[in-house]
Amino acid sequence: MKELYQSNYWVRWETCKDPESRRRKARKIRSILEAAAPGLIGQGGQALDVGCSIGVIDEHLAMAWPHWEIVGVDIDAEALRLARTRCADLFLCLGDAMRLPFPDATFDLVLCAQVYEHVPDWRRLLWEIHRVLRPGGICFFSGPNRLFPIEPHYGLPFLTYLPRPLAHRVLRWSGKAPLYYERPVTWWTLRHALEDLGFVIEDYTYRLLEDPQRFHLNERGVGAFSRWVRMLPPRLRPLLTPWMPNFNLVLRKPE
Repeated sequence: MKELYQSNYWVRWETCKDPESRRRKARKIRSILEAAAPGLIGQGGQALDVGCSIGVIDEHLAMAWPHWEIVGVDIDAEALRLARTRCADLFLCLGDAMRLPFPDATFDLVLCAQVYEHVPDWRRLLWEIHRVLRPGGICFFSGPNRLFPIEPHYGLPFLTYLPRPLAHRVLRWSGKAPLYYERPVTWWTLRHALEDLGFVIEDYTYRLLEDPQRFHLNERGVGAFSRWVRMLPPRLRPLLTPWMPNFNLVLRKPE
């Protein structure tokens, strides 16, 4: 049987309800994009936030980049209702990330932050991002790594390593959820899927750790981890990529 989206996602997760947590993420995304593509960001255009939730990131970017038209899309109707009450000026759309309701080559910029693991078919999501992105456009993409030992949504060790039926059982035994819905993948799987679509991948994960203040990376424990990473020779740092907690990527669609 085909699995469906999680229902009432915004209601389930406290981190989505915290505007300050969303604003920190918005500042990180903004700083990465301004560093990665200053020319594109400076000239303005049309941007799409896939999985916009309550619209905090869109609101922040709209204020910082007044020459951009920013559209948010989410399948969670309750989150969009709250977003509209918070900021009536935002352009928000109820829609499926696997079937984005926009024509081909509509957007100069796409944001997809911590969304892919919550979509029933993450490859279809990537295909849709590529489809709606204009040639020469970029996508900010982030999400968890399946091989990181601690599962980020439930805090359980090695949950992602388990066969899916066993992961469902472990979650039920823990009392945290009735089943393990999320679908994180490994770095190799994600990279190959992106390259097959034709994306040029620029990995910002280590740049964040090399200069966490510049990129507003101020989560707990980041400082110590950043110092440890900076002690490694630069040629050895990419060897850690398959084991990092999260991927932070800038994807370019060639002209």
